[in-house]
Amino acid sequence: MRSPSGKIVVFTALPLEYRAVRSHVVDLQRIDHEAGTIFEHGRIPGTNWEVYLTQVGQGNQGTAILTERAIQMIRPDAVFFTGIAGSMKDDLALGDVVVATRVFAYHGGKQESTFKTRPETWPASHRLEQAARFAALDPHWAHVLLPAGREAPEVHFKPIAAGEVVVNAGASALQDLLDGHYNGVAAIETEGAGFAGAASLADQVPALVIRGISDRADGSKQHTDAGGFQLIAADNAAALTIAVVKALPSPEVTTAKLLSSHSAVASPLTTALVGQQLKEPMPVAWRTELLPTRSMESATLEVHLIAEGSPRLPMRQMNQLKDKLVSLGRSEAFFTATEEVSGVLEDEFAAAYARDPRNGRNVGLMITRSGQRSCWESLPRSTSLHMPVLDSKHTQERVADLLRLLLRLSADVPPTRFAPALALDPAELLTVMSLDAARNSNSAALARSGRGGAVQITPDEVWDAANVDAAVPTIAEELTLRLMQHF
Repeated sequence: MRSPSGKIVVFTALPLEYRAVRSHVVDLQRIDHEAGTIFEHGRIPGTNWEVYLTQVGQGNQGTAILTERAIQMIRPDAVFFTGIAGSMKDDLALGDVVVATRVFAYHGGKQESTFKTRPETWPASHRLEQAARFAALDPHWAHVLLPAGREAPEVHFKPIAAGEVVVNAGASALQDLLDGHYNGVAAIETEGAGFAGAASLADQVPALVIRGISDRADGSKQHTDAGGFQLIAADNAAALTIAVVKALPSPEVTTAKLLSSHSAVASPLTTALVGQQLKEPMPVAWRTELLPTRSMESATLEVHLIAEGSPRLPMRQMNQLKDKLVSLGRSEAFFTATEEVSGVLEDEFAAAYARDPRNGRNVGLMITRSGQRSCWESLPRSTSLHMPVLDSKHTQERVADLLRLLLRLSADVPPTRFAPALALDPAELLTVMSLDAARNSNSAALARSGRGGAVQITPDEVWDAANVDAAVPTIAEELTLRLMQHF
Protein backbone atom coordinates (compact mmCIF):
# COMPACT_ATOMS: atom_id res chain seq x y z
CA MET A 1 0.00 0.00 0.00
CA ARG A 2 1.27 3.47 -0.88
CA SER A 3 2.33 5.57 2.14
CA PRO A 4 0.66 9.00 2.49
CA SER A 5 2.80 11.75 1.00
CA GLY A 6 0.71 14.91 1.41
CA LYS A 7 1.15 15.55 -2.33
CA ILE A 8 -1.33 16.16 -5.15
CA VAL A 9 -0.74 16.46 -8.90
CA VAL A 10 -2.99 18.52 -11.18
CA PHE A 11 -2.72 17.83 -14.93
CA THR A 12 -3.93 20.11 -17.72
CA ALA A 13 -3.75 19.91 -21.52
CA LEU A 14 -3.88 23.53 -22.72
CA PRO A 15 -1.97 26.65 -21.65
CA LEU A 16 -5.13 28.51 -20.59
CA GLU A 17 -6.14 25.54 -18.41
CA TYR A 18 -2.69 25.50 -16.80
CA ARG A 19 -2.75 29.25 -16.13
CA ALA A 20 -6.21 28.95 -14.59
CA VAL A 21 -4.99 26.40 -12.01
CA ARG A 22 -1.64 28.13 -11.53
CA SER A 23 -3.36 31.35 -10.46
CA HIS A 24 -4.51 29.62 -7.25
CA VAL A 25 -1.10 28.22 -6.28
CA VAL A 26 1.61 30.15 -4.41
CA ASP A 27 5.34 29.63 -3.70
CA LEU A 28 5.83 28.05 -7.12
CA GLN A 29 9.14 26.42 -7.92
CA ARG A 30 10.11 24.69 -11.15
CA ILE A 31 11.03 21.00 -11.02
CA ASP A 32 12.31 19.11 -14.07
CA HIS A 33 11.95 15.37 -14.59
CA GLU A 34 15.08 13.72 -16.01
CA ALA A 35 13.17 13.00 -19.24
CA GLY A 36 12.35 16.71 -19.66
CA THR A 37 8.81 16.99 -18.26
CA ILE A 38 8.47 20.28 -16.39
CA PHE A 39 6.48 20.52 -13.17
CA GLU A 40 5.79 23.42 -10.87
CA HIS A 41 5.54 22.75 -7.16
CA GLY A 42 3.73 25.02 -4.70
CA ARG A 43 0.89 25.17 -2.20
CA ILE A 44 -2.72 26.26 -2.05
CA PRO A 45 -3.32 28.91 0.64
CA GLY A 46 -5.37 27.49 3.48
CA THR A 47 -4.24 23.88 2.97
CA ASN A 48 -1.24 21.75 3.90
CA TRP A 49 -1.22 19.91 0.58
CA GLU A 50 1.83 20.09 -1.66
CA VAL A 51 0.58 20.68 -5.21
CA TYR A 52 2.41 19.82 -8.43
CA LEU A 53 1.23 21.22 -11.78
CA THR A 54 2.08 20.05 -15.28
CA GLN A 55 0.83 20.58 -18.83
CA VAL A 56 0.63 17.36 -20.86
CA GLY A 57 -0.80 18.51 -24.18
CA GLN A 58 -3.79 17.00 -25.98
CA GLY A 59 -4.46 13.29 -26.48
CA ASN A 60 -4.96 10.23 -24.30
CA GLN A 61 -1.73 8.41 -25.16
CA GLY A 62 0.63 11.21 -24.15
CA THR A 63 -1.50 11.95 -21.10
CA ALA A 64 -1.24 8.33 -19.95
CA ILE A 65 2.56 8.33 -20.26
CA LEU A 66 3.01 11.59 -18.39
CA THR A 67 0.50 10.61 -15.71
CA GLU A 68 2.46 7.43 -15.03
CA ARG A 69 5.72 9.42 -15.03
CA ALA A 70 4.39 11.95 -12.52
CA ILE A 71 3.01 9.26 -10.21
CA GLN A 72 6.32 7.41 -10.15
CA MET A 73 8.32 10.59 -9.54
CA ILE A 74 6.10 12.40 -7.04
CA ARG A 75 4.22 9.50 -5.36
CA PRO A 76 1.08 11.61 -4.82
CA ASP A 77 -1.93 10.81 -2.67
CA ALA A 78 -4.32 11.95 -5.44
CA VAL A 79 -4.30 13.22 -9.02
CA PHE A 80 -6.67 15.54 -10.90
CA PHE A 81 -7.16 16.33 -14.58
CA THR A 82 -8.64 19.79 -15.02
CA GLY A 83 -9.69 21.63 -18.15
CA ILE A 84 -12.40 22.25 -20.73
CA ALA A 85 -14.74 19.96 -22.67
CA GLY A 86 -17.60 19.95 -25.13
CA SER A 87 -21.16 19.42 -23.88
CA MET A 88 -23.19 16.38 -24.91
CA LYS A 89 -26.35 17.48 -23.09
CA ASP A 90 -28.73 20.35 -23.81
CA ASP A 91 -29.27 21.04 -20.12
CA LEU A 92 -25.62 21.97 -19.56
CA ALA A 93 -24.90 25.67 -19.92
CA LEU A 94 -21.65 27.07 -21.23
CA GLY A 95 -19.37 27.57 -18.25
CA ASP A 96 -20.97 24.79 -16.18
CA VAL A 97 -18.61 22.27 -14.57
CA VAL A 98 -18.82 18.48 -14.90
CA VAL A 99 -17.23 16.23 -12.30
CA ALA A 100 -16.71 12.91 -14.07
CA THR A 101 -18.30 10.11 -12.09
CA ARG A 102 -17.01 7.71 -14.76
CA VAL A 103 -14.75 8.06 -17.81
CA PHE A 104 -15.53 6.09 -20.99
CA ALA A 105 -12.85 5.38 -23.62
CA TYR A 106 -15.32 5.22 -26.49
CA HIS A 107 -13.02 4.26 -29.37
CA GLY A 108 -12.76 0.59 -28.42
CA GLY A 109 -14.85 -1.77 -30.54
CA LYS A 110 -15.12 -4.38 -33.29
CA GLN A 111 -16.20 -3.62 -36.83
CA GLU A 112 -18.42 -6.27 -38.41
CA SER A 113 -21.57 -5.59 -40.42
CA THR A 114 -22.20 -3.10 -37.65
CA PHE A 115 -19.80 -1.48 -35.22
CA LYS A 116 -19.91 -3.21 -31.84
CA THR A 117 -18.59 -1.10 -29.02
CA ARG A 118 -16.05 -2.46 -26.54
CA PRO A 119 -15.42 0.51 -24.29
CA GLU A 120 -13.09 0.69 -21.35
CA THR A 121 -14.36 2.59 -18.34
CA TRP A 122 -12.98 3.90 -15.07
CA PRO A 123 -15.03 5.15 -12.12
CA ALA A 124 -14.06 8.26 -10.18
CA SER A 125 -12.32 7.84 -6.86
CA HIS A 126 -15.07 7.64 -4.25
CA ARG A 127 -13.05 9.75 -1.81
CA LEU A 128 -12.42 12.51 -4.35
CA GLU A 129 -15.96 12.44 -5.71
CA GLN A 130 -17.31 12.80 -2.17
CA ALA A 131 -14.97 15.73 -1.55
CA ALA A 132 -16.24 17.34 -4.77
CA ARG A 133 -19.87 16.87 -3.76
CA PHE A 134 -19.12 18.35 -0.35
CA ALA A 135 -17.27 21.33 -1.86
CA ALA A 136 -20.11 22.04 -4.29
CA LEU A 137 -22.59 22.22 -1.39
CA ASP A 138 -20.99 25.47 -0.22
CA PRO A 139 -22.95 28.24 -1.99
CA HIS A 140 -19.94 30.55 -1.71
CA TRP A 141 -17.20 28.33 -3.15
CA ALA A 142 -17.19 30.08 -6.52
CA HIS A 143 -17.33 33.61 -5.07
CA VAL A 144 -14.15 32.91 -3.10
CA LEU A 145 -12.18 31.40 -5.97
CA LEU A 146 -13.48 33.10 -9.14
CA PRO A 147 -12.89 36.69 -10.32
CA ALA A 148 -15.16 39.29 -8.75
CA GLY A 149 -18.52 39.51 -10.51
CA ARG A 150 -18.25 36.07 -12.13
CA GLU A 151 -21.49 34.08 -11.88
CA ALA A 152 -21.19 30.79 -10.04
CA PRO A 153 -21.44 27.83 -12.43
CA GLU A 154 -23.68 24.83 -11.95
CA VAL A 155 -21.80 21.67 -10.98
CA HIS A 156 -22.94 18.35 -12.51
CA PHE A 157 -21.85 14.87 -11.45
CA LYS A 158 -22.10 12.81 -14.61
CA PRO A 159 -20.05 10.44 -16.82
CA ILE A 160 -17.86 11.81 -19.62
CA ALA A 161 -16.43 10.29 -22.80
CA ALA A 162 -12.81 10.58 -23.92
CA GLY A 163 -11.42 9.70 -27.32
CA GLU A 164 -8.92 10.96 -29.87
CA VAL A 165 -11.26 13.24 -31.82
CA VAL A 166 -12.31 16.82 -31.11
CA VAL A 167 -16.07 16.70 -31.76
CA ASN A 168 -17.58 19.79 -33.39
CA ALA A 169 -20.47 18.64 -35.56
CA GLY A 170 -24.20 18.42 -34.95
CA ALA A 171 -24.62 15.33 -37.15
CA SER A 172 -21.96 12.72 -37.90
CA ALA A 173 -21.29 8.99 -37.66
CA LEU A 174 -19.36 9.64 -34.45
CA GLN A 175 -22.27 11.59 -32.98
CA ASP A 176 -24.59 8.71 -33.84
CA LEU A 177 -22.21 6.26 -32.12
CA LEU A 178 -22.02 8.42 -29.01
CA ASP A 179 -25.76 8.98 -28.90
CA GLY A 180 -26.54 5.30 -29.41
CA HIS A 181 -24.05 3.76 -26.97
CA TYR A 182 -23.00 6.55 -24.58
CA ASN A 183 -26.22 8.45 -24.18
CA GLY A 184 -25.59 9.12 -20.50
CA VAL A 185 -22.34 11.05 -20.91
CA ALA A 186 -22.48 14.77 -20.28
CA ALA A 187 -19.24 15.94 -21.90
CA ILE A 188 -16.60 14.81 -24.38
CA GLU A 189 -12.84 15.44 -24.35
CA THR A 190 -9.50 13.91 -25.39
CA GLU A 191 -7.36 13.20 -22.29
CA GLY A 192 -9.50 11.72 -19.50
CA ALA A 193 -9.24 8.07 -20.58
CA GLY A 194 -5.43 8.10 -20.69
CA PHE A 195 -5.29 9.88 -17.34
CA ALA A 196 -7.81 7.61 -15.57
CA GLY A 197 -6.31 4.44 -17.00
CA ALA A 198 -2.78 5.33 -15.96
CA ALA A 199 -3.87 6.29 -12.44
CA SER A 200 -5.78 3.01 -12.10
CA LEU A 201 -2.74 0.96 -13.11
CA ALA A 202 -0.35 2.94 -10.89
CA ASP A 203 -1.25 1.35 -7.56
CA GLN A 204 -4.87 2.59 -7.80
CA VAL A 205 -3.99 6.24 -7.15
CA PRO A 206 -7.24 8.19 -6.50
CA ALA A 207 -8.09 10.19 -9.62
CA LEU A 208 -10.75 12.70 -10.64
CA VAL A 209 -11.52 14.52 -13.90
CA ILE A 210 -13.10 17.98 -13.66
CA ARG A 211 -14.18 19.77 -16.85
CA GLY A 212 -15.66 23.15 -17.63
CA ILE A 213 -18.08 23.30 -20.57
CA SER A 214 -16.62 25.57 -23.26
CA ASP A 215 -18.71 24.55 -26.30
CA ARG A 216 -21.60 22.32 -27.34
CA ALA A 217 -19.72 19.96 -29.69
CA ASP A 218 -22.29 20.79 -32.39
CA GLY A 219 -20.43 22.94 -34.92
CA SER A 220 -20.61 26.16 -32.91
CA LYS A 221 -17.15 25.84 -31.33
CA GLN A 222 -15.59 28.67 -33.35
CA HIS A 223 -18.33 31.02 -32.21
CA THR A 224 -18.17 30.01 -28.52
CA ASP A 225 -14.36 30.14 -28.49
CA ALA A 226 -14.50 33.66 -29.92
CA GLY A 227 -16.94 34.55 -27.14
CA GLY A 228 -14.34 33.74 -24.48
CA PHE A 229 -16.03 30.61 -23.15
CA GLN A 230 -12.81 28.59 -23.18
CA LEU A 231 -11.31 30.93 -20.59
CA ILE A 232 -14.51 31.00 -18.51
CA ALA A 233 -14.78 27.19 -18.56
CA ALA A 234 -11.10 26.75 -17.65
CA ASP A 235 -11.41 29.22 -14.75
CA ASN A 236 -14.52 27.47 -13.43
CA ALA A 237 -12.98 23.98 -13.62
CA ALA A 238 -9.78 25.18 -11.95
CA ALA A 239 -11.73 26.90 -9.17
CA LEU A 240 -13.74 23.77 -8.40
CA THR A 241 -10.56 21.68 -8.40
CA ILE A 242 -9.06 23.98 -5.77
CA ALA A 243 -12.30 23.81 -3.76
CA VAL A 244 -12.12 19.99 -3.84
CA VAL A 245 -8.52 19.99 -2.59
CA LYS A 246 -9.56 22.32 0.24
CA ALA A 247 -12.36 19.89 1.13
CA LEU A 248 -9.95 16.98 1.55
CA PRO A 249 -8.69 16.14 5.06
CA SER A 250 -5.46 17.95 5.81
CA PRO A 251 -2.50 15.55 5.47
CA GLU A 252 -0.84 16.93 8.60
CA VAL A 253 -3.81 16.49 10.92
CA THR A 254 -4.56 12.89 10.07
CA THR A 255 -2.51 11.57 12.98
CA ALA A 256 -4.14 13.94 15.44
CA LYS A 257 -7.61 12.95 14.24
CA LEU A 258 -6.79 9.29 14.63
CA LEU A 259 -5.53 9.93 18.15
CA SER A 260 -8.70 11.73 19.20
CA SER A 261 -11.00 9.10 17.68
CA HIS A 262 -9.06 6.13 19.10
CA SER A 263 -8.23 7.39 22.55
CA ALA A 264 -7.85 3.89 23.95
CA VAL A 265 -4.72 3.29 21.88
CA ALA A 266 -3.60 6.88 21.55
CA SER A 267 -1.83 7.51 24.83
CA PRO A 268 1.61 6.09 23.85
CA LEU A 269 1.56 8.03 20.58
CA THR A 270 0.37 11.18 22.29
CA THR A 271 3.30 10.93 24.68
CA ALA A 272 5.65 10.52 21.72
CA LEU A 273 4.62 13.98 20.47
CA VAL A 274 6.33 15.56 23.50
CA GLY A 275 10.13 15.71 23.46
CA GLN A 276 12.41 15.06 26.43
CA GLN A 277 14.23 18.17 27.67
CA LEU A 278 18.03 17.91 27.78
CA LYS A 279 20.13 19.41 30.54
CA GLU A 280 22.47 20.88 27.94
CA PRO A 281 22.02 21.35 24.18
CA MET A 282 23.75 18.79 21.99
CA PRO A 283 26.64 20.03 19.81
CA VAL A 284 25.79 20.88 16.19
CA ALA A 285 27.98 20.99 13.09
CA TRP A 286 26.40 24.09 11.51
CA ARG A 287 26.44 24.36 7.75
CA THR A 288 28.78 27.36 7.56
CA GLU A 289 31.31 25.63 9.81
CA LEU A 290 31.77 22.82 7.30
CA LEU A 291 31.11 24.27 3.84
CA PRO A 292 32.52 27.54 2.46
CA THR A 293 29.95 30.31 1.95
CA ARG A 294 29.88 33.25 -0.39
CA SER A 295 29.98 36.86 0.76
CA MET A 296 26.65 37.73 -0.86
CA GLU A 297 24.83 34.53 0.08
CA SER A 298 21.06 34.87 0.48
CA ALA A 299 19.25 34.11 3.76
CA THR A 300 19.22 30.33 4.08
CA LEU A 301 17.13 28.09 6.33
CA GLU A 302 18.93 25.00 7.63
CA VAL A 303 17.43 22.03 9.49
CA HIS A 304 19.40 19.44 11.46
CA LEU A 305 18.69 16.14 13.19
CA ILE A 306 21.40 15.33 15.72
CA ALA A 307 21.69 11.58 16.21
CA GLU A 308 22.09 10.32 19.76
CA GLY A 309 23.40 6.80 20.21
CA SER A 310 24.66 6.53 16.63
CA PRO A 311 28.03 4.79 16.07
CA ARG A 312 30.68 6.72 14.16
CA LEU A 313 30.21 5.97 10.47
CA PRO A 314 33.13 4.43 8.53
CA MET A 315 34.51 6.24 5.50
CA ARG A 316 33.43 3.49 3.09
CA GLN A 317 29.82 4.12 4.15
CA MET A 318 30.31 7.89 3.93
CA ASN A 319 31.49 7.42 0.34
CA GLN A 320 28.27 5.56 -0.47
CA LEU A 321 26.17 8.17 1.34
CA LYS A 322 27.67 10.95 -0.80
CA ASP A 323 26.02 9.43 -3.87
CA LYS A 324 22.87 8.62 -1.94
CA LEU A 325 22.48 12.28 -1.00
CA VAL A 326 22.35 13.23 -4.69
CA SER A 327 19.89 10.47 -5.64
CA LEU A 328 17.65 11.16 -2.63
CA GLY A 329 17.62 14.87 -3.39
CA ARG A 330 16.62 14.28 -7.00
CA SER A 331 13.99 11.62 -6.24
CA GLU A 332 12.37 13.92 -3.66
CA ALA A 333 12.53 16.91 -6.08
CA PHE A 334 14.81 18.74 -3.63
CA PHE A 335 17.32 19.06 -6.47
CA THR A 336 15.90 19.60 -9.94
CA ALA A 337 16.62 17.04 -12.62
CA THR A 338 18.69 19.50 -14.65
CA GLU A 339 20.68 21.54 -12.15
CA GLU A 340 24.29 20.70 -11.43
CA VAL A 341 24.73 19.13 -7.99
CA SER A 342 28.16 19.13 -6.32
CA GLY A 343 29.10 16.10 -4.24
CA VAL A 344 31.67 16.48 -1.47
CA LEU A 345 33.39 13.89 0.74
CA GLU A 346 35.56 15.22 3.57
CA ASP A 347 37.10 13.67 6.69
CA GLU A 348 34.03 14.39 8.84
CA PHE A 349 31.07 14.73 6.44
CA ALA A 350 29.57 14.04 3.04
CA ALA A 351 27.41 16.62 1.28
CA ALA A 352 25.54 17.33 -1.94
CA TYR A 353 24.49 20.87 -2.81
CA ALA A 354 23.48 23.19 -5.64
CA ARG A 355 23.88 26.95 -5.95
CA ASP A 356 22.52 29.40 -8.48
CA PRO A 357 23.52 32.96 -7.58
CA ARG A 358 21.32 34.38 -10.35
CA ASN A 359 18.15 33.64 -8.40
CA GLY A 360 19.64 33.22 -4.93
CA ARG A 361 19.02 29.46 -4.92
CA ASN A 362 21.08 27.55 -2.38
CA VAL A 363 20.06 24.00 -1.40
CA GLY A 364 21.92 21.06 0.06
CA LEU A 365 21.97 17.81 2.02
CA MET A 366 24.68 16.63 4.43
CA ILE A 367 25.50 13.80 6.83
CA THR A 368 28.39 13.73 9.30
CA ARG A 369 30.35 10.76 10.57
CA SER A 370 28.66 11.24 13.94
CA GLY A 371 25.29 10.61 12.25
CA GLN A 372 24.03 14.21 12.12
CA ARG A 373 21.70 14.78 9.15
CA SER A 374 21.32 18.28 7.72
CA CYS A 375 19.63 20.07 4.85
CA TRP A 376 19.21 23.67 3.84
CA GLU A 377 17.45 25.86 1.31
CA SER A 378 17.38 29.59 0.65
CA LEU A 379 14.28 31.54 1.66
CA PRO A 380 11.79 32.26 -1.13
CA ARG A 381 12.14 35.61 -2.83
CA SER A 382 9.50 38.14 -3.74
CA THR A 383 9.75 39.25 -7.35
CA SER A 384 8.37 42.65 -6.41
CA LEU A 385 10.66 43.25 -3.42
CA HIS A 386 13.74 41.44 -4.77
CA MET A 387 14.69 40.14 -1.35
CA PRO A 388 14.22 36.98 0.74
CA VAL A 389 10.91 36.73 2.59
CA LEU A 390 10.53 35.07 6.00
CA ASP A 391 6.90 33.95 6.18
CA SER A 392 6.18 32.11 9.44
CA LYS A 393 3.47 29.85 7.96
CA HIS A 394 5.55 28.93 4.93
CA THR A 395 8.63 28.41 7.12
CA GLN A 396 6.80 26.02 9.43
CA GLU A 397 5.57 23.99 6.45
CA ARG A 398 9.05 23.83 4.94
CA VAL A 399 10.69 22.86 8.24
CA ALA A 400 8.25 19.94 8.48
CA ASP A 401 9.01 18.93 4.87
CA LEU A 402 12.77 19.10 5.44
CA LEU A 403 12.56 17.08 8.65
CA ARG A 404 10.70 14.34 6.78
CA LEU A 405 13.35 14.46 4.05
CA LEU A 406 16.10 13.93 6.62
CA LEU A 407 14.24 11.00 8.16
CA ARG A 408 14.33 9.29 4.75
CA LEU A 409 18.13 9.47 4.78
CA SER A 410 18.93 6.26 6.64
CA ALA A 411 22.25 4.81 7.77
CA ASP A 412 22.94 1.12 8.36
CA VAL A 413 22.76 1.47 12.16
CA PRO A 414 19.84 3.73 13.17
CA PRO A 415 20.25 6.09 16.15
CA THR A 416 18.20 5.68 19.29
CA ARG A 417 17.07 9.31 19.55
CA PHE A 418 17.06 12.51 17.47
CA ALA A 419 17.46 16.12 18.60
CA PRO A 420 16.28 18.73 16.02
CA ALA A 421 17.99 22.07 15.44
CA LEU A 422 17.30 25.05 13.18
CA ALA A 423 19.23 28.03 11.87
CA LEU A 424 18.78 31.01 9.57
CA ASP A 425 22.11 32.16 8.18
CA PRO A 426 22.64 34.92 7.27
CA ALA A 427 19.72 36.37 9.19
CA GLU A 428 19.93 39.88 7.79
CA LEU A 429 18.78 41.60 4.60
CA LEU A 430 15.38 39.96 4.52
CA THR A 431 11.80 40.99 5.20
CA VAL A 432 9.37 39.35 7.61
CA MET A 433 5.89 39.20 6.10
CA SER A 434 3.55 36.78 4.38
CA LEU A 435 4.50 35.75 0.85
CA ASP A 436 1.05 36.78 -0.38
CA ALA A 437 1.57 40.28 1.03
CA ALA A 438 5.09 40.45 -0.39
CA ARG A 439 3.79 39.73 -3.90
CA ASN A 440 1.47 42.73 -3.69
CA SER A 441 3.94 45.09 -2.03
CA ASN A 442 6.51 47.38 -3.55
CA SER A 443 8.26 48.21 -0.30
CA ALA A 444 9.11 46.48 2.95
CA ALA A 445 11.27 47.17 5.96
CA LEU A 446 14.48 45.16 6.28
CA ALA A 447 14.48 42.71 9.15
CA ARG A 448 17.50 41.90 11.28
CA SER A 449 18.00 39.33 13.96
CA GLY A 450 19.09 42.00 16.42
CA ARG A 451 22.43 40.23 16.95
CA GLY A 452 23.95 40.11 13.52
CA GLY A 453 25.07 36.92 11.79
CA ALA A 454 23.03 33.74 12.17
CA VAL A 455 20.03 32.85 14.29
CA GLN A 456 20.55 29.36 15.72
CA ILE A 457 17.97 27.27 17.59
CA THR A 458 20.05 24.73 19.47
CA PRO A 459 18.95 21.09 19.98
CA ASP A 460 17.76 20.95 23.59
CA GLU A 461 14.96 18.35 23.16
CA VAL A 462 15.16 14.75 21.96
CA TRP A 463 12.64 12.28 20.54
CA ASP A 464 12.84 8.51 20.24
CA ALA A 465 13.81 7.62 16.69
CA ALA A 466 10.76 5.35 16.34
CA ASN A 467 8.37 8.19 17.18
CA VAL A 468 9.98 11.29 15.73
CA ASP A 469 8.11 11.02 12.40
CA ALA A 470 4.74 11.37 14.17
CA ALA A 471 6.10 14.40 16.07
CA VAL A 472 7.27 16.30 12.97
CA PRO A 473 4.38 18.84 12.94
CA THR A 474 4.94 19.57 16.64
CA ILE A 475 8.71 19.93 16.18
CA ALA A 476 8.29 22.21 13.15
CA GLU A 477 5.87 24.47 15.02
CA GLU A 478 8.19 24.75 18.05
CA LEU A 479 11.32 25.48 16.00
CA THR A 480 9.53 28.06 13.86
CA LEU A 481 8.06 29.90 16.84
CA ARG A 482 11.48 30.09 18.44
CA LEU A 483 13.00 31.36 15.21
CA MET A 484 10.37 34.08 14.77
CA GLN A 485 11.00 35.36 18.31
CA HIS A 486 14.31 36.76 17.03
CA PHE A 487 12.48 39.13 14.67
